[in-house]
Amino acid sequence: MKLALCLYKYFPYGGLQRDFLRILKECHQRGHSVHVYTSEWQGERPNGVVLHVLRSSRIGGNHVRDRRFFSRLQKALSNTQFDAVIGFNKMPGLDLYYGADFCYLGRTAPQHRPLYRFMPRYRHHYAFERAVFSRDSETQILSLSRREKSVYQQYYGTPEERFHMLPATLDFDRKPATDRSGIRASIRQDLNVASSDILLFFIGSGFKTKGLDRALMALAHLPDDLAEQTHLVIVGQDQAGPYQRLAQKLGVADRVQFLGGRTDIPDLLAAGDLLIHPAHAENTGTVLLEAIAAGLPVIATDVCGYADHIVKAVAGKVLVSPFDQDELNRELAAALVSADRDTWSQNGQRYGADPNLYHMPTSAVDAIESAVQRRQQGAPTEKPVTNSWVYLRRDLDSLGDFHQIMAVEGESFREAPGRKTVRFAKDRKNYFLKTHTGVGWQEIIKNLFYFRLPVLGAMNEWHGAHHLQRLGIDTLTLAGYGTESGNPARRRSFIITDEILDTQSLEEFCSTWRKRPPRQAHEIRYKRWLIQSLAQIARRLHNSGANHRDFYLVHFLLQPGVVNGKLHADASRIFVIDLHRMQLRRPGHTPKRWKIKDVAGLHYSSMDLGLTTRDLLRFIRLYSQAPLRETLDRDRQFWKRVERRANRLYAAEQRRLPASNIVPAQTLHSAGTQP
Repeated sequence: MKLALCLYKYFPYGGLQRDFLRILKECHQRGHSVHVYTSEWQGERPNGVVLHVLRSSRIGGNHVRDRRFFSRLQKALSNTQFDAVIGFNKMPGLDLYYGADFCYLGRTAPQHRPLYRFMPRYRHHYAFERAVFSRDSETQILSLSRREKSVYQQYYGTPEERFHMLPATLDFDRKPATDRSGIRASIRQDLNVASSDILLFFIGSGFKTKGLDRALMALAHLPDDLAEQTHLVIVGQDQAGPYQRLAQKLGVADRVQFLGGRTDIPDLLAAGDLLIHPAHAENTGTVLLEAIAAGLPVIATDVCGYADHIVKAVAGKVLVSPFDQDELNRELAAALVSADRDTWSQNGQRYGADPNLYHMPTSAVDAIESAVQRRQQGAPTEKPVTNSWVYLRRDLDSLGDFHQIMAVEGESFREAPGRKTVRFAKDRKNYFLKTHTGVGWQEIIKNLFYFRLPVLGAMNEWHGAHHLQRLGIDTLTLAGYGTESGNPARRRSFIITDEILDTQSLEEFCSTWRKRPPRQAHEIRYKRWLIQSLAQIARRLHNSGANHRDFYLVHFLLQPGVVNGKLHADASRIFVIDLHRMQLRRPGHTPKRWKIKDVAGLHYSSMDLGLTTRDLLRFIRLYSQAPLRETLDRDRQFWKRVERRANRLYAAEQRRLPASNIVPAQTLHSAGTQP
């Protein structure tokens, strides 16, 4: 086969670049004719391949240079016939794309203000990403991360059949050092770090994306006794100046070293005590696997595609989203004095000995050959023109097109103006289908009058469920989504979710407390677990930039679990449902009024459950993640407003009930939140 491999820029230190070189070599070893197209090549040139360096002006930002390279690439490719054009960066016209990058539309764009979407940088990245992942594209995707695959499908509805999942990847050239003790002593001597001192590593080109600012702040917040003996060594090819200035500002510059790009990573890993990788976004994070295999414990954020290997190997700590700098500070300090570090190191070395971790290039080239053969054997099919797009999980492929799905019948569960929910069965499994048929212009105008974005269909629930899943909050399991374009007032859409079995709403479960409050030890522990779970869900949701808007106990499903005949937290799960009004923003930007609305909804729906003063104070402390006295003093106005709103909701409910049904309610005021 004659293959064109396209990459914006090659340098020997990047994870993507090393994967590129390994796949290139595998293609060459199989006898394929390989042509490489890039704008710049640093380092040793590969043997047996044709290298085309399409140089262009360095004027302009990265997106300008990338577009300029793509223009030159198009002209170069038009002169030669290839069996496949394989891109290692997103660009139009690819036959296959090696998916090492995270989703721009889902990860980067939401971090900016709305006006960012009018900028040339956004338009470029979105257009190039859409050219690869849209439903209209025919590009096959070599995917390294199931987590990131779900993000692309969330925003583009990319069909399952276009993804080819590749195994986690380790390079034979990065196998762990054998003489660990000897190399450790030698490297530490070169770095002028004493054998008794603590050596942290931050490894990765792209300091901003990989969270070097977070690592420096965590170093600066170590307790004094730890700080004196802890050093941070930074390895990677990027501009060090801004971070050197940050280290100076934080007062840790004397304990920080920048080494630039290095190829002796296994030796460096052997010399360290811990790898810190608090990335803002990371599709994979090969260095996490390299560190685990080398026996170096890791602290990383869960946005890294390979973070789950840390959990599987029990080789460090994974910080859940949304990121909390205080949590990183605490976890780093705890890890440096923990006896678990030796266990993490041993676990990682055992995990890294698995030979399957080194087979990615073989799997990638197998997928390339298979895709080319299928295309050569089959005639291209003309796609029907439609004003709707539909995503269906493979087990629901036979449901049909958009119109057929909207007409699916089943057991009716809920019906409201413009919305209907039914349960239907397929292959002895139950699903819920929620259809939207438009809200009308009157509802749209009313929402805009109150400066609220109207809910036009199932999109909120689709994005909300994905968001909660990435936060580690149990919610609906998505099986399908579809929407039409056109008139927003009459826009039709649907969402399909799996049935959550053996559950009841928290409102129903807790209603028994009115007549029989928890008294036995296991019942009290279970109640406290419920309070803790709700506080953590609310805090995580709000810190992530989101709010629910219908945050009542009835919208939490409890799947109770029993151990030795008693309810037990470890066997139970809580699911957050009814997400159709959920709002999403940048992390840390949930307006206070929406936080108050959510927390007041929880408080109002629990007022008649007989909660004690201690129960309510426990929720406040867990939600605030601060000492109770401090949060009651600092956030006094917040909790006053929560109480006022909850009381208004409660009073309105009581006015609708017969007088005989009114029960005195436990309020935040009586819980002692007021001076």
